[in-house]
Amino acid sequence: MADWTNEISIKFVELYQTEEILWNAKHRNHKDKAKMNDAWCRISKILNIPIEDLKNKKNSIMATFRGHLRKKKASIKSGAGQNDIYRPIWFLYDQMESFLGKLNDCNVTLNTEEVNIITS
Repeated sequence: MADWTNEISIKFVELYQTEEILWNAKHRNHKDKAKMNDAWCRISKILNIPIEDLKNKKNSIMATFRGHLRKKKASIKSGAGQNDIYRPIWFLYDQMESFLGKLNDCNVTLNTEEVNIITS
């Protein structure tokens, strides 16, 4: 079992991000088990951590990320003011949101305070 320090976790997320085949279900090779395994092998070789441990860590990180993302989205939907929106302080959140956030954005938010309505 790997010793998951914050530094190793950050490095893992960096490597995971570079292997889009692992996290983007729309990637053309996402369903190719051999290519998926190759991606896990590349990360495993760099970090010197068994693939099984990497997958377990990925599941743990994703569960934590989804929880924080859910809280953030709920605070936005509740009509909270800008200062009341939940801001995760988890050390991996911003890094994860930088590439996974776009996969989880289903709605476009419009700030009506900044929209100028022209009437004739």
